[in-house]
Amino acid sequence: MKSIFFKTPVFFKTFVFLKTLVLCLAGIHVFPDRLCAQYLAGENPVAVQVSSSAVLHGYLTNRLFARYDGYRLIAVSAKDFADSEKDYTAAGFDSPWLTAGTVNTEGLFREIFSPLGYSAGSPVFTETSRLSLNTTPQRSTRTGVWLKTPGDYAALGAYTDAQDISHSAATLNFFRGKRGPLLSGLLMLSQPPSRLELDDWFPEKPLFPGGTLYHAAFRGQIPFDSYSGGITRAGVSSALCFGERTRPAAYYTLFASHTDKTLDIRLLYGHADTQYTTPEGRYPSYLVNRSATLKLFPRGTVRPYIGVSRHLYQVYKPTAEHRPERLLVSGGTEYRTKRLTLKISGSEKTETDAAARHTRQESLAASFLYRTGRLSLGAEYASGWEEAVMRNRRFSMRAGYSPKGWDFAARTKAEWKPDLRLSGKLSAALDKPRLQAGIAAELTKALGPRPSALEALRENPWNYLALSVFFQYKTEF
Repeated sequence: MKSIFFKTPVFFKTFVFLKTLVLCLAGIHVFPDRLCAQYLAGENPVAVQVSSSAVLHGYLTNRLFARYDGYRLIAVSAKDFADSEKDYTAAGFDSPWLTAGTVNTEGLFREIFSPLGYSAGSPVFTETSRLSLNTTPQRSTRTGVWLKTPGDYAALGAYTDAQDISHSAATLNFFRGKRGPLLSGLLMLSQPPSRLELDDWFPEKPLFPGGTLYHAAFRGQIPFDSYSGGITRAGVSSALCFGERTRPAAYYTLFASHTDKTLDIRLLYGHADTQYTTPEGRYPSYLVNRSATLKLFPRGTVRPYIGVSRHLYQVYKPTAEHRPERLLVSGGTEYRTKRLTLKISGSEKTETDAAARHTRQESLAASFLYRTGRLSLGAEYASGWEEAVMRNRRFSMRAGYSPKGWDFAARTKAEWKPDLRLSGKLSAALDKPRLQAGIAAELTKALGPRPSALEALRENPWNYLALSVFFQYKTEF
């Protein structure tokens, strides 16, 4: 039963006033009385989550998250006991019409910052182009304000990134399909600083001369579901950039995919002009990107897959004898049942430099995870070679036991790079529907058997060991 206070006229009027104020700030007025009526009737309760974690001789992090009928609020604070410069406080608010505070970028926002940097299987080509609320306790690198229509069909706003570069943008997203909007557009104005003052006489890439940058990006895709019997699409993504002191340049990406019960195939081809400039004032690393992935029986018990990608690098120096490139071939298979998951994968990467010299790296990984109602066991092995010489190995094991209302876990890892390094973690927690609380001990830095490492552990154990406590409480009212 709700408290009598929440049914008093004072609470009702206060609730209406706060909701009206928020919506007026967003520039849109609705009828908050309806929301209050739903709340008082118990149709839409307010969900609140409070969490905190502390590491002895380390840091303290607190997080508050609340959600109500499409509205979300988050507040995060962190204090580093060793370095006060790492302290931070952040807050964010999200509604159907407004997002403000700590934000993440999605869709075309991510593409124009990293042209040709995504593979054929990346979700970036299906994301809605927008700024979204960052709900994680990790420190956010972006702070902004985003005014939008419900559903993110049209929006505009501004944000600053980790380098204190300001960006103003407007987006359109129309005709939503099974894999994101079929039509998206983005206009962005950025003001990155000049990079001509960098102390580098022979830079690998051109240096941005400064001035305002403009980006106009577009992504369109056509669905063919009714003809293929699965989820099929083909599309194009492109952006044009120009500025006060830069030439107009562009990039484009062609992509296609098909998914059904038998196979999942994704294809991509992209090309970027040499003079294309990102909103940060940087030039692209790649000239061409070709990639393809194929997975058989994506929802079956056995799921083999293979992927191939080839990148041609940009050449900014006319003295280069050969265009550098990178070829990556990867593959593996996965066996998945209700209780058991087995995975094995491998890859080979070949880098060719401007002098046509080749460098080859291989990797191999295998893992298993077994789960029952209360017990889970897992192990993983990975190794890497360079020019047929093993450079590193890693073996890890983990176990968990969860009797009613409790959760116990252990993890250990051994690495050879090339010397042996050990690390691990033990944790125990109370696990209730509304309350989780526990304690953990972790070897945060890999520790080797050499006498020097053991001596360093004895002199300052808190550089290697971390004792932490944590709790999380959930409630609705």
